[in-house]
Amino acid sequence: MEVNGGRMRIAVMGDEDTAALFKLAGAGIVVTDGDLEKEFDKLVEDGEVGIIIITERMADRLSAKITRVKLQRELPIIVEIPGKKGKIEGRENSVEKLIRRAVGVEV
Repeated sequence: MEVNGGRMRIAVMGDEDTAALFKLAGAGIVVTDGDLEKEFDKLVEDGEVGIIIITERMADRLSAKITRVKLQRELPIIVEIPGKKGKIEGRENSVEKLIRRAVGVEV
């Protein structure tokens, strides 16, 4: 993804196993612990981060901040994925929701 002539980076926030897999796949920034709110804020404000992939369990701890960013900003795109323990029951599929919003088609 390119914006303003520069390449955008992918950041991952999640458990160590999930983050390690994304790191191997080329994710530029990985956050597994620490002050999650502070780390999330840094990623959102980093103009080079185009996508934040975050596990559902970690997203639950940051739900208010994630909602605010999704409503107020176009970038970064925030995608919630299941972690190593699997999908949280009753949770809406974030990727499906993004596709539906972008294309207007039920997947």
